[in-house]
Amino acid sequence: MLPSNQIQTIAELQAPILSVCLNTMNRNSSRHPQTPAHLAWFRKQAAAVALTLSIQDRKQFLREADRIEQFLERRRPEERALAIFAGGKAWTVVPLQTNVESELQWGKPALGQLFRLLNGHPPYGVVAVDHHAARFFVYRLGELTSLGEKVFDVDVSGWRKKDLGHFAGERVRKTRGSNREPYELRLEAQYERLCRETAEETVSLWKKCGFEGLFLIGPDQLTHFIRTKLSNPFSAQVFSIAMVIGKFSPRSILRRVEPHVAEFEQRRQLATVKQLLIEEGKFETDLDELLARLQQGGIHTLVVASDLDLKLHECIQCGLAARSADPVCMNCGGELRPASLFELLPSLTATHHTRVEFVSGEAARLLAKVGGIGGWSREHSLMAAG
Repeated sequence: MLPSNQIQTIAELQAPILSVCLNTMNRNSSRHPQTPAHLAWFRKQAAAVALTLSIQDRKQFLREADRIEQFLERRRPEERALAIFAGGKAWTVVPLQTNVESELQWGKPALGQLFRLLNGHPPYGVVAVDHHAARFFVYRLGELTSLGEKVFDVDVSGWRKKDLGHFAGERVRKTRGSNREPYELRLEAQYERLCRETAEETVSLWKKCGFEGLFLIGPDQLTHFIRTKLSNPFSAQVFSIAMVIGKFSPRSILRRVEPHVAEFEQRRQLATVKQLLIEEGKFETDLDELLARLQQGGIHTLVVASDLDLKLHECIQCGLAARSADPVCMNCGGELRPASLFELLPSLTATHHTRVEFVSGEAARLLAKVGGIGGWSREHSLMAAG
């Protein structure tokens, strides 16, 4: 799973860096071309970029391109996509279980896609439970990662002997009916205790991993026990999937939970955007004002349509970003270079720890009515918290 702090680690790599994103999974398993499509694309794109560079830059670029090409030639893909960052002594490979847009850039690390993926797909907790154990997972970006397991160790052998011992001088028929109730009640109490402990461990993982929600998979009785033991505010973001899972593999659990996560994520994003539109006036949507306040640290949370195609300019000297097409920076007189919003967002939001959420589907179409981007000011967030 891609760690959230890896974005910052990659951002600190010393330029120039060759950044590459490409899909590596063959979509048509019946066809096995001699040269995989992603390798052919990389070779063609690298050759085209090399022609645009100076002689000195081209030499270093081709050295890094050769490293990546050799790596791709030897690799047998198990992931859906790769993000690679190579340069000097730097070499970072990020396997992804979700599709990406093919991309190759030379210069500063190109983090736009990874940043968009992380902030558009928050982590979710998954607890798969049966009468033998509770297994804990985190789901993110099409990947289910194990966080541990709690074995349900219930020893009932002593109970049976004790219960039967009370009726040793009576007929066996008296062990039926109401005489079984103490055993069943004790067994239920044991599972209730284990589910309470499971809920406590779940809350601990929730706080540690920052889950956006939790999915409980298993028999109704067990998931109900766990759910009732979860305290607010966690209980409001818990969803149960009734299923007898037995010893299902993580891959089987992943297939069952993915559609539910996708459905919940779309509902959550849509609710967020609708709330923004209801609070019109508190939510900044004027793009020039938003960019200015963002760089001054005045924006607490930014919401962006994942398909927004916004071209900006960045000052090479001071880093100021704006929509201005002037040849020089209005802040320091430095040279401006063209850049996309997604290319600049990682650095624009990191300085002041601005929270970013990307929305897609119906939520993105609704947000497009106000320009596809907006943000809550820190003042509004403080008042809401108060």
